[in-house]
Amino acid sequence: MMEQVSGKPLQGKRVAMLMTDGVEQIEYTSPRSYLEERGATVVLLSPKDAGEEVQGFNHMQPGDRFRVEMNVRDANPSDFDALVLPGGVANPDNLRMSREAIDFIRGFDVEDKPVGAICHGPWTLIDAGIAAAKHLTSWPSLKRDLVNAGAEWTDDEVVVDARLVTSRKPDDLPAFNDALVKALTMAAAGADTGPSS
Repeated sequence: MMEQVSGKPLQGKRVAMLMTDGVEQIEYTSPRSYLEERGATVVLLSPKDAGEEVQGFNHMQPGDRFRVEMNVRDANPSDFDALVLPGGVANPDNLRMSREAIDFIRGFDVEDKPVGAICHGPWTLIDAGIAAAKHLTSWPSLKRDLVNAGAEWTDDEVVVDARLVTSRKPDDLPAFNDALVKALTMAAAGADTGPSS
C-alpha cells in the first residue's frame, strides 16, 4: 500500500459540509480547517444557491457570512467521502424543511459513508430516518427527540456508532474532529467498524 503524504492522510478525500443560516460558526470553521489541514477537499453545501451566503452565529450573536459553494440539489452523495452537519439552533431546523437536504443526508447512510453531526446537527438525522437504533449524542435539548426517534442517547463528548460520529457542543470539537478523521481513514481502508447497534 502506498504511504500517505506525511500529515495529509485525507489527500484525495472530498467532504461535504451541509448548512444554512443560523449555523454555529465554530462548528463549521473548526472541522473544515482540521479536515483541510489533513488534505481533504471540503465543499460548503446549502439549500441556497452557489455564491449566496450563509449567516453564521456565535451562540446568539450574528457572526461571519460564508459563501455557498454548491446547492445541495446539485450534489450527489456518491461524489463525496463523508458528510459533516454543524449545529446551531436555526440551521438544522431550516435544513429539516428542505427535502433535498434530507435526501442528501439519507444518501450517506444508504452508501454507508461517514457522517459527523455536532450539537443540534443530529436533529436532521431523525428526518433522514437514520437515528433509529443508533447510539448518538447531541446538545442535551435534543435528547428526547432522538430517543423518541429510536436512538440510544448518552451524554458523551463524542459517540461513534459504525460510520456515524456525534458530539454535543463546541467544547467537544477536538474530539469530534479527531473522530471524523478516524472515520474517514477507516472507511478509506475498508475497515469493518462492527455492527451499528
